[in-house]
Order: sequence, then structure tokens, then C-alpha cells
Amino acid sequence: MIDEDNELPELPVIDKGPPPDCPMCGDPMAFIDGDWCCVDCNGELLGPETG
Repeated sequence: MIDEDNELPELPVIDKGPPPDCPMCGDPMAFIDGDWCCVDCNGELLGPETG
């Protein structure tokens, strides 16, 4: 059963613009977990803490 009184409103789309270049390697960064991040430079350190 879906209770429409408890549904969250849709979140607005945030225009992030073009990705900045990574200061370490110069490649375009990716928008991950609400911030710009370089996947190549950060590698395994991305994502939420899992304990």
C-alpha cells in the first residue's frame, strides 16, 4: 500500500557545468557523492565508508 501523504517531493536537477580538470593528472573529473573527484587519482578510496 502506498501512502501518498508520506512521499518525498522530487529533487531539483542541479546544473553542475563542465567538469574541472584534475590538478594532479589533468584529466576531467567526475561528479561523485556530491563533489568533483578524479577516479584515476583516487581509485579505491571512492565511495561511502563500509566499516
